[in-house]
Amino acid sequence: MSVLLAEPIVQLKATTSAVGRASKLDLFLLIGTSLLLMFAVLAFGAVEIWAETALELGAAALLICAVLARLFSKDALRIRTSPLFIPALLFAAVMLAQLVFHLTSYGYVTLITALQYAAYGMVAFVAVQMSGEEKSSRVVMLMWSGFGAALALFAVCQHLTWNGKIYWVRMLHMGGSPFGPYVNHNHYAGVAEMLTPFLAVLAVSGQVRGGQRVLAGFGAVLMAGSIVLSGSRGGAVALLAEIAVLIYIVARIRQSNLKIVVAVLGLLMLVFVIWLGTPALWRHFGDLQDSTRVAILGDSWKMFRQRPLWGWGLGTFPTVYPGFRSFYTNLLVNAAHNDYLQALLETGVAGFACVVWFVALLYRDGLTKIHLWHRTWGHSLRVAALVGCTGILVHSFFDFNLQIPANAAIFYFLCALVTSPNDRPDAADRSLHLVP
Repeated sequence: MSVLLAEPIVQLKATTSAVGRASKLDLFLLIGTSLLLMFAVLAFGAVEIWAETALELGAAALLICAVLARLFSKDALRIRTSPLFIPALLFAAVMLAQLVFHLTSYGYVTLITALQYAAYGMVAFVAVQMSGEEKSSRVVMLMWSGFGAALALFAVCQHLTWNGKIYWVRMLHMGGSPFGPYVNHNHYAGVAEMLTPFLAVLAVSGQVRGGQRVLAGFGAVLMAGSIVLSGSRGGAVALLAEIAVLIYIVARIRQSNLKIVVAVLGLLMLVFVIWLGTPALWRHFGDLQDSTRVAILGDSWKMFRQRPLWGWGLGTFPTVYPGFRSFYTNLLVNAAHNDYLQALLETGVAGFACVVWFVALLYRDGLTKIHLWHRTWGHSLRVAALVGCTGILVHSFFDFNLQIPANAAIFYFLCALVTSPNDRPDAADRSLHLVP
C-alpha cells in the first residue's frame, strides 16, 4: 500500500512545487511591470527620448521573459485573453494599413507612434498573463498605493518649496506649468487620478482595518488634494467623476458600515479639495470660453472632412494641424487637447470605432467582475483600476494625457487588470485539486 501511494504523493509534491515556482515567476514579472511604469512616471512622464526608449525596451524585455516563462511551464500553450484584445488588434490593423497603403501624411511619425502603442500592448499583454492571483493582487494593490501616496507627498512638498526646478535640480528650458515630476500640471493630475482610487478603495474595502484603514484614507485625501493643488481643471472634474463612480459601486452592496466609510471618505476628500483649491483654479473654472480650444475644435472639423475614414495618420496631428489653424500663435499646437478628437482625426472613423468598442468592453466586462470587491484583493484591485480608468477617460475630454507615454502605459495596464480573466486561484488552492 505504501508503495502504491508513494508515486502519487511524489507527483503531487513535484506538481505543487512547479505551480509555486510558476506563481513566484508571474509575481516577479508583474512587479517588474509595475516598477517599469513607476520609472516612466518619475522620468518626467517618459516624454524625453531616453525615457521613452527605456519604457519600450523594458516592455519588450518583459514580454520576452513572459514568453520564456510560459515555454518552460506546464501552461506553455495556454494564453489568457482579455475581451479588449479584439478592438486593440483591430486598431493595430488600422495603424498597419496607414503605413502599408501610405494613408498617413507622415509615415515616419506614424511608425514611431505605432512603436509606442506596441509597447503599451506588451505591457497590457504581460499584465493579463501574470495577474489574477490573490497574492499578486495584494502586492500590486499595495505597491501602487504606496507609490501614489509617495508621489503626492513629493509633488506637494516640491510645490511648496518651488525653486523653478523639477526635483529641485532639473531646470526647465522651454517653460511649462510643472507639478511633481511632470512639466505640465495637467499630466501630473492625469497620473494622480489613476492612482488615487488604489488608496480610496483600500480604505473602504474589508482588506484593511483600524489604523491601516485610516492611513489609507489619509493617503487618498492627500492624493486628491494634490490634484487640486496642481491647478488642473480637468483633473478636478475627473476626481469628482471617480468619487461618483466609487459611491455607485459601494451602493450596490448591502453592508451599511462600508457605505458609511465611503461617505465619510468622500466628504473628507471634497472638503479638503474645496479648502485646498487655489483662487486661480476656481477662476479657471469660471473661464469656460477657452478661445484657443474652441478654435481648435472648429479647425478639427475641417481636418476630419478631408479624411474621414482613415484619418491623417497616427501621431501626425502636430504636423498637419498648422495647415488648418485659423488663429495666429508662435507656439506649437502639439495636441488637440481632447484625446477622443485626436484619435478621430488621426485614425478616422475606422480607428475611432475601435476606441469606442474598447471603452465599451472595458466597462461591460469590468462591472461584472467586482461583486466581491470588498472581500478579496483581486476584486478590490479591479475596482481601483476601473475607477482609475474612469478618471483618465473623463480627463481626456479636456486634455491629452493619453499622448504622454507614462500615463498611456499606466492606463492600458489598468485596463488589463480590469479585464484579466478571473481564473487563477492561488497555488495553494490549485494544489488541492491535484490529489488523484
